[in-house]
Formats: sequence, structure tokens, C-alpha cells
Amino acid sequence: MATDADANIETETFPIDLLLVGLLGLWHLAAAQGYVKDSSVGAFLGLVAILIAPGYALVALLFPRSSTEIDGSSDGRVGRISVGERLVLAVGSSVCIVPLLGLGLVLLSPGSTTGPYQLSIGITTAIFTIAATIRRMRVPSDERFSPLRWETTVQSRVSLNPSGSVSTLYILLILGLLVSGSGIGYAAMSAERGEQFTEFALVTESANGEPVASEYPSQIPLGSSRTVQVTIGNHEGQELNYTIVVVAQRIENGTVLATARIDRFKNRVAEGETLKRSHEIAPTLVGENIRISYLLYRNDAPVGANPRPENAYRRTHLWVTVTNG
Repeated sequence: MATDADANIETETFPIDLLLVGLLGLWHLAAAQGYVKDSSVGAFLGLVAILIAPGYALVALLFPRSSTEIDGSSDGRVGRISVGERLVLAVGSSVCIVPLLGLGLVLLSPGSTTGPYQLSIGITTAIFTIAATIRRMRVPSDERFSPLRWETTVQSRVSLNPSGSVSTLYILLILGLLVSGSGIGYAAMSAERGEQFTEFALVTESANGEPVASEYPSQIPLGSSRTVQVTIGNHEGQELNYTIVVVAQRIENGTVLATARIDRFKNRVAEGETLKRSHEIAPTLVGENIRISYLLYRNDAPVGANPRPENAYRRTHLWVTVTNG
């Protein structure tokens, strides 16, 4: 028969810390898809999600038990660490995990944008959080770690002195830092091959026929078109296929009210070459503050309505007013 004490134990051991870490992982996934706008709060959450979240979830997976009994006395058994150790190891583990994820993306997909990097951090955090929650809930409630229990029972008795049971983990942490540092060093040495990038721009022709980055069309009647020149300079170290998606967006006070795709085309550009291609802008949205965005993707672009400025490899735009005629 369950008692009030048992109910209190279950309440105190609710994994609120893993819930918050999981939300940070979901925040990274949302940021990777472009659903999070730039703000000071977003920058702070991003910093916490990078420096703490993945490492904390990993440490929670490795150490699901509390460092103390309910009465606050330390039992000294293997597999328990103090709150101070948990936080230090969380930051240290994140310092190891995040650069290694970045290095893996560089090796697997050169030229990746921050979107896939945020996506990998969010997925890693979510996986560690789910696994840590499952493992912690399998631990008896009177041994289970919870910040709620630590706050109400341990209070000032928390010790930051490392216990002998985590010496192996400290060794692994040092090895992880060395591996992470080696990966960063490798990436730095690889940079000696030269920066790899793609030039992407819109230009127009001046009166004497010279390409200029000015004199863009500012007003287009509905049903008419204006010509611009798309330039793609391939400095990626290999021949590549590029997909360009052209979209028109009606924007008011920073909010996108409507989106319409104008065109989509592909070109293959050899390494070291610059493609120059004329394109006719024929927007279908009427109104002021119509943003014509040219979105460039390596290989194929997302299908359907997914192409948008937030997930493009390179992008550029111009503003026009589209009249009824």
C-alpha cells in the first residue's frame, strides 16, 4: 500500500532537470528548421544548449543515482557523484561532444551550414535525454537523482571534492578533451588547403553593358518581368550541381504574410569557374515590400514549400513593388 512518504519520494525524484534539458534539445531542433527568430533570449538559450545540455544529458545517462541518501548522508558507493561534479562534468562533456559533432559534419558534408550543425546537437541532446530518463526511472526512487531532492535535503552539505568513484570518468574526460582538441587541430590544418566557398550574387547591366551590383528593378507591373544576372562562383574544390529557387514574399513589420515560388533551375559549375546566367523576374504577389529571394542549394533543394531563406546554403534578395498594371 502506497504511503504519503512514498508519494513524496516520487514527487521529489521527478526528472525536471532532464525535462528542461530535453526542451533545450527541442529548441535546437526548432532553430535548425528556422522556427526560432534571432533575439537576446535565443542567443542565451543557444549558449546554454551548446555548453551544458548535451553534456548534462550524457552525465545523467552515466550517473542516474543521487550522491546521497534521503537523510543527506553519503553512501560512498560506485556510480554516485555530487551535484558539483555533475555540473563540472556536464560542461566538460559538452566541450568534448559539440566540437566532435562539428568535425563530423565537416568530414561528411563539407560546406555545411549552421542548420545541420544545430540539428545534430539537438538530436544528440534528445537521444541522450531520452536514454537518461529511461535509465533513471529504472533506479529505485530512494536512490534516484533529482535536483528537487538535492535542494530540499542536501542543502549546504553538498561537497565539491571529487569522490574516488569518478576518477575513471575524469580520465575519460581528459581523453575526450584531448580527442576534441586533436579534431580542432586537424580542422585547422585542413584549412591550409584554402577556404572552400561559393560566391552567389545578383547583378544588373549598366548603360555600357558592364555588370554592376546596383540599378536593380524597384517596380514591376503584374504580368511583366525584369532581367537580372545570377552569378555563381564555385570555389568548393570540386565540380558541383547547384539548385536555385526563386521565391517572392510579402513582408510587413518583419512578418512574412505570403510566399509564392517564382522559379527553380539547376546548373553544374566546374571548380574554379563562375557561371553567369540571366533570369527573368516575374513576381505573382501584388503589393509593396515584396522580397524576391534567390536561394542557392548544393545539389538538390528541399521539395514542396520547404525552400526558404533560413535553410539555403547561400541567399540574396532584392525588394520590389509589384503593381496591378
